[in-house]
Amino acid sequence: MLKIVHLVSGGIITNYKCSSKCRHCSYSSSPKWPDEYMTPSMADEIFSVLKRLGCYSVHIGGGEPLLKHDKILAVLEAAQRNNIGIEYIETNSSWYKDETSVMAVLKELKKHGVHTLLISIDPYHNEYIPFWKVKALIRACSKTGMNVFPWLMEFWDDIDTMDDRKPHSMDEYIQLYGRDYLLQLYKRYGLNLKGRALKTYKPMMKEQPFEQILKESKPCKLLSGIYHFHVDLYGNFVPQSCPGFSIPLRELMQGADPNKYRIFYSLESAGIGGFAELAMKEYGYKPKARYAGKCDLCYDMRNYLVLELGLDLPDLKPEGHYKYL
Repeated sequence: MLKIVHLVSGGIITNYKCSSKCRHCSYSSSPKWPDEYMTPSMADEIFSVLKRLGCYSVHIGGGEPLLKHDKILAVLEAAQRNNIGIEYIETNSSWYKDETSVMAVLKELKKHGVHTLLISIDPYHNEYIPFWKVKALIRACSKTGMNVFPWLMEFWDDIDTMDDRKPHSMDEYIQLYGRDYLLQLYKRYGLNLKGRALKTYKPMMKEQPFEQILKESKPCKLLSGIYHFHVDLYGNFVPQSCPGFSIPLRELMQGADPNKYRIFYSLESAGIGGFAELAMKEYGYKPKARYAGKCDLCYDMRNYLVLELGLDLPDLKPEGHYKYL
């Protein structure tokens, strides 16, 4: 049985749609995702279950959660109904238009129990969002008494050297700071190499023979991450550091059937070796000679199942994680 009995701290993914398609995004968010947002009823269900599991506060992210100001307020109202605190809302600042309209939104957020915005500050986002918007949002937060959690301030000077009126490509950063800048970004940021981040950095990673990866296989323990899990707009539990896997949170609380979520269970119990055996024997997966580590192998098998075979598998959701990489 796949079961969760206790959770401590995590995040709510209100939407996967985003104004950016950042290279480092482990959730594969982009403008191509359907324009869907967490409903108030789903938010109520999620917050109710979280409270029963011992989690009394969450952060909110996406996608870009503030693309839909009215809809995020409904989610915040659900949090208040269930006595769930909001630690912060993550934002990329793309929604900033003018100070008057933004300050009105910030004041509404404060009325709904939000006192901190985590504002993205990095060259990945700057490929899509001009830095003046980040600066302007920080100023608006100061004027309204909204706290700012800058993520990450160490990139401020790198970005501020550029013209803040327009976005800047990674090639521009490489020309300015050197050929290894993209690799240095990974080290400075401390990235989780899943989703699009893995695609970005895979060419720089050392490859391993398929047999060696299987030999080193250990249980992934996807359900053990109780301190930074996520629950998405569809009510699915997203394991810590492993987007693209999902089981409805309400099922995990009651005990989910391993036979229904066979891929998830194979990784949870046996690791990448268990998943590889399942993929080869039951789905005809043919492994390559080498991979850039176990996560590369895992994604290759998942892409094969979802994109090549077109299978509708309950534990490999949402499909957009693979389609919009």
